[in-house]
Amino acid sequence: MIKRFTAILFALVLILSVATLPAYAAGEEVVYSYRFDDNADLLTDAEEQALNETLYDVCAACSCNVVFFTANDLNGANFSHLNTAQDYTQRYYETCCGVNTDGVVCGLILHDEDGDRQVLLYGSGKCVKQLSDSESEDIRNNAISNHNPDRNGYYDFLNSIALGVKGAVPPHLKWYMLPLALIIGFVIALLIMAIFKKQLKTVQMERGAVNYVRPGSMNVTAARDTYLYSTVSRTARPKNNSSGSSHSSGGGSYSGGGSKF
Repeated sequence: MIKRFTAILFALVLILSVATLPAYAAGEEVVYSYRFDDNADLLTDAEEQALNETLYDVCAACSCNVVFFTANDLNGANFSHLNTAQDYTQRYYETCCGVNTDGVVCGLILHDEDGDRQVLLYGSGKCVKQLSDSESEDIRNNAISNHNPDRNGYYDFLNSIALGVKGAVPPHLKWYMLPLALIIGFVIALLIMAIFKKQLKTVQMERGAVNYVRPGSMNVTAARDTYLYSTVSRTARPKNNSSGSSHSSGGGSYSGGGSKF
């Protein structure tokens, strides 16, 4: 029993390992990019370099575009927008990477349409499903709660958001990877079970349990069957529907949102 459980567990681990590997169709090469534009001049040169290194890691690990920027306000953009922090951030991403491409965008705007400071984090393309509204909110709130401008300005703030994205967005998978992983895992599990079975040649099946009972060890004097009622309760699993939370004026669909602080 233990050997069978070990074999099944090993097969499942292998399936998950293969399924999490990024894959590309034959002849297809997808190139993702990352960038940080400190238009509000909030970070030092050394901090910008360090943040860009983090964004590079996020881009490579999540297999998606990663765009971070800061802005003093909503004026002076080289693209059209609806004069809201949300549309400004989404159109900023579309200007850099295109409409509905796979990626995330984080904008730190010091003065939004209401004059407030706001941080916004959105997912685009496949990242709409991979970065849900609640995950975006948790990442933003975590960065805000730990923000200390006297300690390290806005570097820790933006770096925290980048690391949050890295933990929330998994690598993209091709449709054929899961069936392939299942087949590979199934074949390996069969091989392992065959090896275990081969090692049990000396074991024979018993038709009864007589040989397993010690003489005189079981003396049943009374027997009674008592039915006990059972209660089964079912609770619906909450659904996380983050697809198409908002739309930009450029036609893109996004998950996520913004937080003023």
